[in-house]
Amino acid sequence: MRLPSLFLVVCLAAVLGSCAGSRSASKANRSDRNGLAKGRWRTYQDSATQLLYTSGRYRHGRPVGTFRYYAPTGALDRTESYAREGFCEVTYWYPGGKVARRGAAQWVTGKDKLPRFYWYGPWTSYAEDGQITAVQTYTDGTITRAEKYENGKLTEVETYEPGKATRTETYQDGQLLKVETFEKGLRTGTTNTL
Repeated sequence: MRLPSLFLVVCLAAVLGSCAGSRSASKANRSDRNGLAKGRWRTYQDSATQLLYTSGRYRHGRPVGTFRYYAPTGALDRTESYAREGFCEVTYWYPGGKVARRGAAQWVTGKDKLPRFYWYGPWTSYAEDGQITAVQTYTDGTITRAEKYENGKLTEVETYEPGKATRTETYQDGQLLKVETFEKGLRTGTTNTL
């Protein structure tokens, strides 16, 4: 009499345990009644769901908090830290955990709009030792200025209008050496300053 009761209790515990496990597994990658992503969201690089690709959270189809993106090696590749209205700070990481590149971006979504992700403002690139190697400035996803550095010193500045350089400045030891101007992709002038 005791053996069947014990067997029933063990079976019931196993069924309830598997239901609880499946419930917690189903909390990721859900959508709300409007079909917009909500809650914890994870994607994987493999079909066995062993190699994580992204991890983050959505609210009403918009990312919130910090999203993490992983390389095929499993190392952290990029983070996107979201604030209000889809604004975020994006950081690319070296495999050793140091910052490779950092800047601002915006994720625009909404009713009857195609999702759009674009960079804006200054984006700073770093060598693994922490030295600045470049600063690029974006307006609505289009590059408008690019600065290059060597050993922490400015060496070149390029200014752009949609897709084409309009001015290039060359520096040595902090001193402006040469200015070149361009129109429609053709050089229109060169000035040596020293």
